[in-house]
Amino acid sequence: MYRARLQQQLLYGCGCLRHPPKTMLLTRTLQGDSATICLPTEAKVVVCGGGIAGLSVVYHLSKLGWRNIVLLEQGKLTCGTTWHATGLVGQIRGTEVEMRMVQESLKLYKQLETETATQTGLKKTGSVALAVSKERMLDLQRKASRARASGIECEVLSPPDVERMIPWLWTQDLQGALHIPGDCVTDPTSTSMALAKAAKQDGVEIHEGIRVENVAITRGTVSEVSTDRGTIKCDYFVNCAGLWAHQLGFKTNPIVKLPLHASAHQYLITKPVEGINPLGLPYIRDLDDSCFIRDWGQGFLVGGFATVGKPVYKTGIPHPAEFTSLPEDWDLFRPILNGFLKRVPGAENAEVLKLFNGPESFTPDMAPLIGPVSEVNNYYVCAGFNSGGIAHAGGAGKLVAQWMIEGRPSLNAWPVDVRRFTKYHNNTRFLIDRVSEVEGHHYRIGFPGMEYHTGRKLRCSPLYASHAASGAVFGNRGGMETPKWFANMSDTEEYGFETQIDTFGKPGWFDLVSAEYWACRETVCAMDMSFFTKFEIKSDGPEALELLQKLCPNEMDMPVGHVVHTGMLNEWGGYENDCSIARLEPNSFFMICPSFQLTRGYRWIERHLPPDGSVKLQNVTHLYAGLNVMGPRAREVLQKLTDTSLKLSQFKPFMCAEIDLGYASKVRIISITHTGEDGFVIYIRCEHALHVYDALKDAGRIYGIRDAGYNALRWLRLEKFYSYWGEDFVDDATPFEIGREHRVKFDKGVEFIGREALLRKREEGCRRHLAMFLVEEHDLDQDMWPWGGEPIYIDNKLTGYTTSTGYGPTLQKLVCLGWVTNKDQSSGEDREVTHDYIHHSKVQIEIGNKRFPAKGFLYPPLVATKQISHV
Repeated sequence: MYRARLQQQLLYGCGCLRHPPKTMLLTRTLQGDSATICLPTEAKVVVCGGGIAGLSVVYHLSKLGWRNIVLLEQGKLTCGTTWHATGLVGQIRGTEVEMRMVQESLKLYKQLETETATQTGLKKTGSVALAVSKERMLDLQRKASRARASGIECEVLSPPDVERMIPWLWTQDLQGALHIPGDCVTDPTSTSMALAKAAKQDGVEIHEGIRVENVAITRGTVSEVSTDRGTIKCDYFVNCAGLWAHQLGFKTNPIVKLPLHASAHQYLITKPVEGINPLGLPYIRDLDDSCFIRDWGQGFLVGGFATVGKPVYKTGIPHPAEFTSLPEDWDLFRPILNGFLKRVPGAENAEVLKLFNGPESFTPDMAPLIGPVSEVNNYYVCAGFNSGGIAHAGGAGKLVAQWMIEGRPSLNAWPVDVRRFTKYHNNTRFLIDRVSEVEGHHYRIGFPGMEYHTGRKLRCSPLYASHAASGAVFGNRGGMETPKWFANMSDTEEYGFETQIDTFGKPGWFDLVSAEYWACRETVCAMDMSFFTKFEIKSDGPEALELLQKLCPNEMDMPVGHVVHTGMLNEWGGYENDCSIARLEPNSFFMICPSFQLTRGYRWIERHLPPDGSVKLQNVTHLYAGLNVMGPRAREVLQKLTDTSLKLSQFKPFMCAEIDLGYASKVRIISITHTGEDGFVIYIRCEHALHVYDALKDAGRIYGIRDAGYNALRWLRLEKFYSYWGEDFVDDATPFEIGREHRVKFDKGVEFIGREALLRKREEGCRRHLAMFLVEEHDLDQDMWPWGGEPIYIDNKLTGYTTSTGYGPTLQKLVCLGWVTNKDQSSGEDREVTHDYIHHSKVQIEIGNKRFPAKGFLYPPLVATKQISHV
């Protein structure tokens, strides 16, 4: 009855927020009538977007010393989505970079009041995340472990603890909760106005009522910005347009691809509730019941994320669109309302002030879009915050500003780097379908191996149908469908689904992947590697070789028919790319690199091409399927399909050739497997791939050949301590820090990019290092497993976090890779990380709330590198 009464009040009694609150009038005092504005004709930086993200970028650029900065807003400051944000600033996030950004935001918002003598509305309330299910409690324990290691104060609460802290909360169904005392709420508009005031004090020009119509490019670099009020020549452009960022990307030639889309996002505000006063208490995230609850005056503000989102503006955002709201959608809001009424029983008699529905932008993977774009030089983006803009923006603006000034991010920004996406992710229909799913993932438990269901099958290997018929369970790598493992043909589709969800412990696919692993080590397996990025680099003369010698620290002038594994380094000696390069002809090279490098890797090489056009770079990823044929019987099986000798004495590791295989000609065969096992990766023109695959399976049937998926590859490479770009290291890691100093040839007679930085690093020694760990005293069946991001402690000091993790069947241990440091506790000095320090210290890895002893290595254990052979 009470619930029906509240619904009736919502429907008939209060209306919705149609106009901006009075505080919005503050924005109108920053600039006079826009008709009288005289834009500058030149600037160093033009920032588009006057929400909190754009204001944060210009604030930090000015604080770091840059001048001649102009911010353009098409309407009034904060009129996009900032003005209707709920102001939650929660520190615990899914990645380290996002947590760091929020922590930086809190520092900034705290100092703004003193700096500007302006009230921002920042209040340290703390937050409480509730767990109804046991799985949710495990998830919170994992997050608490990571948060504490990152310097975020938090404590796990029992249900009675929660009741004592928040007496009006119903707690009978709770397993527990996580309290984060340092979380805050702030007033989004007041905080934005303080940023604007501080930026103007440092000389930033802020112009409202100016619409960007085009960003001009000259010789691949930003050169000027055209608006409806004039043109500004500039060196840099930053897209902070929020909802409009995707559309703004089309106002550049070439198009800048920024995959985000708007979705409806609602919250409810109540009048004060008799007998309940939430003022000053922690705000609540009831994750299992899809809602968050915070104080609003002496009443409540209640919001959440729809299980299935509702995309809006499917044909484009109308103009003008200032302080826009959307029609109420009670069907969409009902689950959130039900969660609120369940958790706060006394609110069933609440009177309602308003139900607000406004647009928010979401990205395909729930992470922001930050950093330099791939299509154009000096074009940066800071957008796509998935309804977390207030929490992220202070730190995101600082990250972007440092990136622009220093040429690199101040921390590992790959999880939010806009270049992680490909052109395929910018399709509007894809975005509409994906954001409808993404919103529902905000409050879902982040179980390992989670895959999205929308936007699939866009990029498929030619072998997709064959793999599906063989029981493949697919994941998505770089937008391409990739088998993770193969179910038994007798298993049902429902079993295949159940094996990959709902556990932080031993996965349901453990036995299936174990069988694939042992087949790779003992007989022969075929593994689809089509997801790898593939480039061709050619020239008529020696220019292609000269380019690669400059880009790569390894010696690239190897004989035709050989393969080199090498990095491509930036000027600081860090890995921009990690690849294997085969020399097919004197002036023709075939490059294989991670799926993540489809956009980023191509752009890095393209930036360094000779301006005379003498070197041709082509992306051939879509032209070739890849098959990894590995195991002790791999050579015997493949030999049945070709007249080219594949004997080890004649076709040694790190060699390549174009051969006939079955009926297919010019198949590129390379004697590496990326796992340390004997065998080959064969690259086949897509039209021939199915024939070669079928012939391979026929030839290997007597040896028991079977398919294997990516999870088996992961186990194999972890045991050998093979680290992967994008998973274990990114562009801030040098070869010395990941054990690849042998792939740096200082004496090759070429000033390759990063050489001077590496010489300095060699003299200084490594102050951090990627290491391998074997987890001890761990019960595979009962204990929680590591899945990446677990804190690593050496002699009870936090030294880093795990990256890739998995099981090692040969070692019979869980294997983790992770970064470690060696900081002197008394002086704070970073000391060199050595093998003795790693191997002879007390090492522990915290999984959930439990620390497990571990053995550390800077080099793989010998037992894992020994290949199993047959007499």
